[in-house]
Amino acid sequence: MASSVPGAVDGRSGLVEAVEALVGDRVRCEVAAASLTTLAIGGSLQYLVTVESLWDLQAVLKLLRAEGQQARILGFGSNVLVPDVGIRGWVIRLGQSLRSVDRVEGDRFIVGGAASLMSIARKLSGDGFSGLEFAAGIPASLGGAVYMNAGAHGSELGERIETVSVVLPDGSFRVYERGELPWGYRHSGIPQGAVVVAAELKLPSGDRERIARLCNENLAHRKQTQPLALPSAGSVFKNPSPEVPAGRLLEEVGLKGVSVGGAAISSLHANWIVNPDKSATASDVVSLVTLCQQRVRERMGVELEPEIRLW
Repeated sequence: MASSVPGAVDGRSGLVEAVEALVGDRVRCEVAAASLTTLAIGGSLQYLVTVESLWDLQAVLKLLRAEGQQARILGFGSNVLVPDVGIRGWVIRLGQSLRSVDRVEGDRFIVGGAASLMSIARKLSGDGFSGLEFAAGIPASLGGAVYMNAGAHGSELGERIETVSVVLPDGSFRVYERGELPWGYRHSGIPQGAVVVAAELKLPSGDRERIARLCNENLAHRKQTQPLALPSAGSVFKNPSPEVPAGRLLEEVGLKGVSVGGAAISSLHANWIVNPDKSATASDVVSLVTLCQQRVRERMGVELEPEIRLW
């Protein structure tokens, strides 16, 4: 294991070897993105690096930056569309060691960026801590959910945040206090390319029965109104406003159930694109996204902004 970031690296294969010197055998080549995204779509990722510590992450980012390379960050793949041709270059994921959940004092918890939002919501709600009931059934990593300020049922994750620890694209470490970030709808203000490695959550204790009931109600509502059993990336578009949800607009312009290739707009919820037979391509999804935007723009005069990230 190298103890410092190497200097100049000779060629791409040399760079792979240099990254391997930092993280061992946790570099994989030509990995199918379809196996790592909830849409089950996408070509191969040229280099996929799994980091198991803050030091690993910083060292890899510093090395790639020194060699003029950029890296994309992949969480649970629940809000991303990878192109059919795949991604040339580097993709980084946080490993199992960064999934910890630690109670630091009273109602405060430090949660690793690779932790499952759905799992920690279930665990901490089950332990009688309130504030994550809205997250029941949301398939996201904690880091990704913080970065996009995930929310549902009138609540957002940013409301529960005390601090966010990130590694910036240059490999430097920074802790943001809640008030330093301009939280908004599906927006945290965390710099682009930053990796959320941990967040401190404040979750007051409450009545276990009430918390459990609310979690169950939220999950039941999701199952009733969203196609959770099919490959998807969740909501495709941001809601133009709380009073004008994207799904209603898409239904009003007659797009519910419309398909392109193997991709289809869900007949259950018009703001979800699904891949029912796992035969859809990224191009099929992009065609549907474009159709949705054009139809709503022309008939409703509203510009829909994608929530899904198109790599």
